[in-house]
Amino acid sequence: MKRIITIIGLLTFAVSGYAQQEIQISQYMFNGMFLNPAYAGTHDYWSGSLLYRNQWVSFPGAPKTGLLSIDGPIKDKNMGLGFMATTEKIGLTQVTDVSAAYSYRIKVGSKGGQLSFGLRAGVRNQTFNISDLQNITDPGDPLYNANQSVWTPKFDFGVYYYTTRGYLGLSVPSVVTIDSRKVDNTDAGLRRHFFLNGGYVFKLSNTVDFKPSFLVKYEPSAPISADINAHFLFNERLWLGASYRHNAAVVGMVEFQVSPKLRIGYAFDYTTSGIRTYQSGSHEIMLGYDFIQQLTKIKNPRYF
Repeated sequence: MKRIITIIGLLTFAVSGYAQQEIQISQYMFNGMFLNPAYAGTHDYWSGSLLYRNQWVSFPGAPKTGLLSIDGPIKDKNMGLGFMATTEKIGLTQVTDVSAAYSYRIKVGSKGGQLSFGLRAGVRNQTFNISDLQNITDPGDPLYNANQSVWTPKFDFGVYYYTTRGYLGLSVPSVVTIDSRKVDNTDAGLRRHFFLNGGYVFKLSNTVDFKPSFLVKYEPSAPISADINAHFLFNERLWLGASYRHNAAVVGMVEFQVSPKLRIGYAFDYTTSGIRTYQSGSHEIMLGYDFIQQLTKIKNPRYF
């Protein structure tokens, strides 16, 4: 039975990999660079984050994801730069992306709104680690002689509008698509995705803020996926929130502002799909650091 479950799981990963190539994390609302290159430099200071996700704990071959990002303003703060690296291992496949982002912002309206346009360029490496296979019945087969590694260029585009309390973004990961059949007959091609996200912070009292937000993901060969999120901020230090991912999971989240510069966050996904019987949920931990030089100039807490 365990072998059957493992085979079904690997087939599931293969199908989902074909339909949805972009990695999945739960704390994206605190990692704007992950979704949209236009987010780069939208704060008055440089900021970095480090995230690790262990999905579907105890399920054989389940995804394990790491993310590192840093971004900040340049040129009188009308432009921004960002750098990001992600890696994800699913079964025998390891996918690593390294990229750099550039953004340019203009003022919109009389209420302090900003409209940012962003581009991201990078490379993706997809490796099929044949050496990780166990119990090979025919070790002489040429297919098992070496790992398969494929490099592909990757370009993203995004638009991001924000004020001090609200934001709305549209991004297109993999603007340039690559046919898998043209990449050594592997599944290492790239398909275009569309992300739409937004949120707003409401002041409920002197000590409590409320931030509802959403994310819609679309890829032509897969069903539309949507998240609905709700977070409360207490005393400008503690975030408590929850998310509902359609037909996939319910997520609980907490983020604590340890100091004006350091943040730490944690998320737990309770899976609602049929796979929930064979795993123990997903864990995600995040560290964020803001390179703020003059703390007195920061008038508002970091809402997004």
